[in-house]
Amino acid sequence: MKKLIACILAVLLVVSAVFVLAACKPKTKPDFVIPEGGYDGSAVTITFMSSMGQDYGVILDEYLAEFKKLYPKITVEHKRGGDYDTNRDVIKTQLSNGQAPNLAFCYSDHVALYNSSKAVVVLDDLIASQIEQTRADGTKEILGLTEAQKNDFIPAYYNEGKSFGDGKMYMLPFAKSTELMYYNKTSFDSWELPVPDHWFATDGKQGLQTTDKTSMEYALAFIRDKDPNCTPLGVDSGANWLITLFEQFETGYTKSTEPHYLFDNEENYEILTTLRRWYQNRWFTTRSLLGGNTYTSSYFTSKSSNDGKKSYISIGSSAGAAKQVPTADSGANFTVGVTMIPQKEANTPIAQSKVISQGPSVCLFNAENPQEVVASWLLAKFLITNSAFEARYGAAAGYLPVIQSVQQLDGYKEILDNADTGLNMAGMAAKLCLEYKEALFVSPAFYGSSEARDQMEILLNGCVVVPNGTADAIRQGIIAKFRDAKAKCEY
Repeated sequence: MKKLIACILAVLLVVSAVFVLAACKPKTKPDFVIPEGGYDGSAVTITFMSSMGQDYGVILDEYLAEFKKLYPKITVEHKRGGDYDTNRDVIKTQLSNGQAPNLAFCYSDHVALYNSSKAVVVLDDLIASQIEQTRADGTKEILGLTEAQKNDFIPAYYNEGKSFGDGKMYMLPFAKSTELMYYNKTSFDSWELPVPDHWFATDGKQGLQTTDKTSMEYALAFIRDKDPNCTPLGVDSGANWLITLFEQFETGYTKSTEPHYLFDNEENYEILTTLRRWYQNRWFTTRSLLGGNTYTSSYFTSKSSNDGKKSYISIGSSAGAAKQVPTADSGANFTVGVTMIPQKEANTPIAQSKVISQGPSVCLFNAENPQEVVASWLLAKFLITNSAFEARYGAAAGYLPVIQSVQQLDGYKEILDNADTGLNMAGMAAKLCLEYKEALFVSPAFYGSSEARDQMEILLNGCVVVPNGTADAIRQGIIAKFRDAKAKCEY
């Protein structure tokens, strides 16, 4: 009898363990199944969350009205949230509460985060669908993408949507941007100062002592000498700066397979030691170091350095190019120059350069009503494959359109032909994005990559304020910041 009871108890323990393990597994959802017939014409309301500013949202609103004419029973609520990371955090909270928008602006890092519970719709079946849809004006289209539409995408942007390790497509590119370096051309010309094309002096000397006059090192020391009250360089994204430096110098950031986090190494300690010295010299600041959501373009377009809020070089997104031009209200009056951000070495060819690729893609979220998913897909497809929309939105916002046919539009050619660094700075930014597209890179996307990006901003901010002391004490302080960042990523 005792043996029988023991056996029964053992079986119960095994069964209980199975149930416990099953309960601990994250909840997942099956891949989305397209309803028979695709969109059935029923009334649905879908929510589109974007990071568009009001100026660019006006363009979207025009095309939403055009979409409404084709599908009158689909109502689109466009919600303008904060920046990309703010929207990511809002959506992450909504997902934990069983809520989410129907489609949203995203980065690949964000999709990897959302997809930990299979919240994101796999797009492959929608892309391949041959279901015929009849629009309100009597015209027809297939639910999926035609071969011509698929071939129209710039391949690198399209392929980013299936870079998550399982070969499936989770997002479509919406518009892309990169970082550019804006500089006060009037001052540079008057000083006969070369525009820097690489970061660090190569002769081992620092500041004005270096003979490497096309280095950022020399330029920052020179500008600070000319204007002691200024902060010569403003960088909007400290995270992008570090990720780009690690890519340019091939020192390691992350990879998509285990171990994911590669940035904690000697070479990167040296890079941060140099940036700490730059910061201690008051040579640069960043948006997060300034605090209060203050973009560094406000320093760049400032009239005077009397209050210490003036810079002569600004590194920021091409999507914010128009903000880098001084306005009449600012009282500043100078010509803006714009070029590629510095590289590891001087005179680096474009094909061997490294500049981070940014800008929104769009992902769809699962919903209880499959008609909401299909309606969201039709909206995304309508906007992204519409060359007129891509042209207007890209030119206005400084983004690079993601489809190649835009470049053949007469109106878009005119925008690029008339691009300048004044009233048409956004057009100039888009033109440069096209010229630099061979240099663009994206960092790996995996569950945890979004946290790694956040930690890069924190890492930079922590390292540059490591207290003064012996060289070894400073080094140990910087190492501690790296170890803490890596621990936060792995938590």
